[in-house]
Amino acid sequence: MRRTLPSLALAVLLLAPAGLRAEVINKVVLRVNEQIATLYDYEQRRQELVRELTRRELDPEERQRLLANAPEIVFKDIYQDLLLRSRADQLAIEVNEAQVDAALAQMRQSYGIKTDEEFRAALASSGMVEAQLRSQIRHNLRMRQVMEREVGGRIDIKEEDLRRYYRKNVEQFRVPEQLHLREVVVLEEGGLPTAEERARVASEIRQAVAGGKSLADAAAAHPGTTSNVIELGWVSPGDLDPGLESAVWKLQAGALSEPVAGRGGLHLLEVIERRESRIQPFNEVAATIQTREQERVYNQELAKYLNELEKKSLVVADPPQEAAGFRRLIDQPVPEASDLGALIGSPTTAPATETTGAPGALPQAKPVDTTPPPVVETPAAAPSEPPPSEKPPAGR
Repeated sequence: MRRTLPSLALAVLLLAPAGLRAEVINKVVLRVNEQIATLYDYEQRRQELVRELTRRELDPEERQRLLANAPEIVFKDIYQDLLLRSRADQLAIEVNEAQVDAALAQMRQSYGIKTDEEFRAALASSGMVEAQLRSQIRHNLRMRQVMEREVGGRIDIKEEDLRRYYRKNVEQFRVPEQLHLREVVVLEEGGLPTAEERARVASEIRQAVAGGKSLADAAAAHPGTTSNVIELGWVSPGDLDPGLESAVWKLQAGALSEPVAGRGGLHLLEVIERRESRIQPFNEVAATIQTREQERVYNQELAKYLNELEKKSLVVADPPQEAAGFRRLIDQPVPEASDLGALIGSPTTAPATETTGAPGALPQAKPVDTTPPPVVETPAAAPSEPPPSEKPPAGR
């Protein structure tokens, strides 16, 4: 097997004395007032994000875009976190154990973790221990208090703003034509061995419905060969398989489709009701608009606030080459921070309105406004502890 030599820079690092390797790893790449982040911190966070992006179900092109931007986004996240961490210290914001307990209890409830055994299993699957989780909760709560105190008061959305948005974007609130459907399936595995027999049963069901029977009663006359009546509810164009959609969309309310071959057998679809395309009135969408506008204004004001903090702070940045363009993301918090900040535990994403998660799993990071924030699997932006032999020299 052919072996290749490492790059010159890597070879020099590998051959260097341990003390020099520790100095390189612990090079300070960012300082915000009294807070610092080292190259070790940056590399840990970058690797965590790459692992998270690799395991998540994402569009391949989107994954590649995020991976390409990962170095800049990680450095931007660390930068914003240190700004807020320093400000929390200046404001003397502290979080007590009772607050951490309440946030942890809410997190367990929100994610369906009912017992201590389930909680320990979720921690283990996330590669965490409870002390790490509590430390991360405490950090997130401190950052949240800074933003609530200094950014929250800047958010002032009036009804006239919501109505203005509605008028300018009215087509966004158009609901497409919809059909309310139910169906019966003549089953491929229902005791009828041939396609001809299944077609005969489907035809008899259609004739019975045409004669005044309900779809349920018509299907009940053929026990063991059909499904029960399946309520499909309201569907929009594109919700059904193409074959089913083409057969049903032209029907009027009360009509039953021709038998259509599909998954599991022959489908007979009944149109219960049609709903024409319409634009939702303002009162139906006002809450949605308000959430959307609050998020937009929040991100806008947060970017301004972080810029103000930077001007009042001592900031020395020496990012790795691949992260050198991190500042281009600072004024664009919505597309980058809302997507990637969640993956790496950023406390600077806009407040979400709800918290969801799979039972038995630790949450992935969906920060909330005034309720205790959920916790991500990766550590928050606190500087990571390097191996004992590689700790920074005193005074760094």
